[in-house]
Amino acid sequence: MGKLALGQLQLINGQTRLQQAVLREPDAERKALLLEVPGILAFAEEALALHPGKSYTGYFATERKGMTYVLSASRKLQLTAYSWWFPIAGTVEYRSYFDEHDAREAAAKLEAADYDTWIAPSRAYSTLGFFRDPVTTTMLRDGLPGLAEVLIHELAHERLYAPGHTEWNEALATFVGDQGSARYFARSRFDGTSLRAEAERRTARKHELDVLVAGACTELERLYGTKTPRAEMLVERERVFSALTRAILHLYPQDAPETWRMNNARLVHFQRYSASSGAVTKLWQESGGSWRRFWQLADAHVKRELAH
Repeated sequence: MGKLALGQLQLINGQTRLQQAVLREPDAERKALLLEVPGILAFAEEALALHPGKSYTGYFATERKGMTYVLSASRKLQLTAYSWWFPIAGTVEYRSYFDEHDAREAAAKLEAADYDTWIAPSRAYSTLGFFRDPVTTTMLRDGLPGLAEVLIHELAHERLYAPGHTEWNEALATFVGDQGSARYFARSRFDGTSLRAEAERRTARKHELDVLVAGACTELERLYGTKTPRAEMLVERERVFSALTRAILHLYPQDAPETWRMNNARLVHFQRYSASSGAVTKLWQESGGSWRRFWQLADAHVKRELAH
């Protein structure tokens, strides 16, 4: 936790005000993305009933692969996420490390205890409004649709977070990020632009990915529930993983197969960030498309269903 705290301190002290960062930024593409941030924040507040506050009014330049390295783990023959406990956040089904080496050391210990592990570099993470979170270079590497999506995702965490309920928190933020980004690019300003089409493709592919992952998880749950000998089960699960990888590569043909290597830990990671959560989509349907009503319903859901 010490290195993560130190990394957070660097983010706080090492950021520059967004206006200054724009003036200093030599890269034209990055400059254009930074110029877009205030508009995304204003849209999030006015159209999505989010509360940006002072978050993302600064910029932290970095060449790191990820701001943190997120470790997920699951038993080899169960799709059950390993969890950690933290003050304020409560039980969390992943752990973030500022140092990739530390994440890999922790993963090795879990693997020795018969867990699958997965480490993913994160573009951003939210301090839930406790600190002034900056825009980072890692958030800019996925273009404007990716930037809008991740900013809105992180603002959703600030708006509502249920300690100890990782799957709900991430499903909510992913849903809001996807829906909010789609609305951002649906404005007349983007009529006829490639950005709107790109945002729509991103959303469609993510939905298809959710469907593929859900199908594989159903198949694996069925397999893990049988009395098949362990050695045979380990072989059979690899068949499921390989089939899923091949299917995903049809969605992302430009990627190398190793990019989509699968195990149980990666699948629970995918499930956690699915925008297809039944509870969240049900609240959206009940809201009638009103974001203010949606947040009222989400607040009530957390108090009623997740408070204990």
